[in-house]
Amino acid sequence: MFGFIRPYEADLTEEEKLRYRGLYCGLCRRLNDQYGLAGRIGLNYDMTFLILLLSSLYEPKETKTEVLCPPHPLKKHPEIITEYTDYAADMTVALAYYKALDDWADERKAAGKVYSGMLKKSYLSVQKKWAGVCSAIEQSLSAIHQIEKTEDAQPEQAADYSGKMLGSVFAVKEDFFQPEMARLGYFLGKFIYMMDAAVDYEQDKKKGCFNPLPQMNVTPENARELLRQPLGQAAEIFEGLPLVQDVNIMRNILYSGVWQQYNRQMQKRAGDSDGQ
Repeated sequence: MFGFIRPYEADLTEEEKLRYRGLYCGLCRRLNDQYGLAGRIGLNYDMTFLILLLSSLYEPKETKTEVLCPPHPLKKHPEIITEYTDYAADMTVALAYYKALDDWADERKAAGKVYSGMLKKSYLSVQKKWAGVCSAIEQSLSAIHQIEKTEDAQPEQAADYSGKMLGSVFAVKEDFFQPEMARLGYFLGKFIYMMDAAVDYEQDKKKGCFNPLPQMNVTPENARELLRQPLGQAAEIFEGLPLVQDVNIMRNILYSGVWQQYNRQMQKRAGDSDGQ
């Protein structure tokens, strides 16, 4: 369900690439430091975007280092850590834990059962720190699971809960910006749910898994307009926030990067069709 909110690196400057990778590697570091290998397995682009967003909005102190690490053992690379890196690490664990549980419940994936077991202790630690957010994640994913299991599933309801879930993650501070951050997360969550459906359409069909597009009389090829609606609303909220630092990287993600998997999938489908 996650991994869509990533940059289109071809359009970033070298400085912007280093900046993004530094924040991404910082998140990897904090996941490993706090939650070990199991936590680091959950590393994703979506939470790196959240670090960019929160750090730009609140301008916290940054710690920058040049390090070696197991994935990059030969050459030092930058790591950038802020207080929101730790929050993103906590949310990575919470979301990965519930995704693993969902994989086991929906498809009986043994890997989901094993991974949720590996993460359980870490998740309980996160839950103590962020009880409200974790409760919102649990309730939303439970509701999505129930909706998808009903005979006449309502895809819009499931997308709505996906939005509420990410909205609760984005609205970390109880302050002036909280309502807009919740709305931004909400529309991105709806977008991610529908994007996941478009990209996984054939895979879901083969496995007999629920996919909302058939209920909506939409095919992956004509889903682009459906996807543009929540993404456009998210972008409008984003542009209204007082962001300066890393704003070009975030615009790259919201206007180009988020479409990468969809575009690749549509090219593949077009190629398969031409070859028949």
